[in-house]
This record gives sequence, C-alpha cells and structure tokens, in this order.
Amino acid sequence: MDEIKIVDASKIKMPSFKKHLADCVILTYDNRILLQKRPDNWPYSFPGTVNPFGGHVEKGETPLQAVIRELAEETGAKASEQDLLFVGAVSESFTNHTELVHIYFWHDKENTITGCYEGEAISFDTVEDALAHPKIMPYARWALEECQRKGWLVAP
Repeated sequence: MDEIKIVDASKIKMPSFKKHLADCVILTYDNRILLQKRPDNWPYSFPGTVNPFGGHVEKGETPLQAVIRELAEETGAKASEQDLLFVGAVSESFTNHTELVHIYFWHDKENTITGCYEGEAISFDTVEDALAHPKIMPYARWALEECQRKGWLVAP
C-alpha cells in the first residue's frame, strides 16, 4: 500500500505535516454508507473522485472539531464528539507524505443529515459496493476497510 502510509496516532506531531485534514466515513440512519463524489469539473484536486466528507483543519481547531464543522457544512449533520470514532490517520504519496488525513467514523442514528452541499452524495449498501467504485480514493478505500475490520460497517 505505497499510496498511503498509516501514521501512529499516539505519535502524531501536528507541526510535522504542512497540512491536516479531517474526514469522516458516514453510516446513515438506514445503515447505508454515505460518501461524496466530487464534480467532474471540480476546480481543486482529484475531480470526479469518491471520498469521505471532510476538509481542512483550520488554525486553532483540533481534527475532531474540524470534522464536526465539516460535517455540518457539507451535510447539515449534527454530529457530536462522543459519537465520532477515530479510525486512524494516513498520509498520501501524492503529497509526498507531507499532509495528514485524520479519519473518523460516524453513524447518523438520529437522521440529522439534511443534504449534500459540496459534492454529490453517493451511498452504498455494502463496503464491497463502495470499494468497487472505480473512482474511490486510496485513503477512502483504507478507511472503509478499517471501519469494516473494526465491526462498524457490517453487511446487512
């Protein structure tokens, strides 16, 4: 798995990375895996790819605070710190491993998601269905496999 490197969360030194991101794999209230597809004309990196929801950790924020803010901005969700589970942290080869993605899992048990306000919502019945998407990003693949390994995403 050369495309990503898993970073030991207990050894993360925030200044060691030039950028921090916080993303979240979502399980909807009806037990579907919710990700987002960036538009094909996306002006930033990797147009047309499928990713978890999330974004940049802003100055003064923790990754956990950032993911809660990003979920609210991108889905209208009302996630709380106690409901978010840390999946892990990875760096990616295309950034020369200079950026760190903090990945979380959240089950929207209260059905608080109101929409998808950045990309296109794309949902899957199973991890296998999501992994079969031809445009899924490598870190998203890793995150889904980790969530499944931990028992958070199980086949219906």
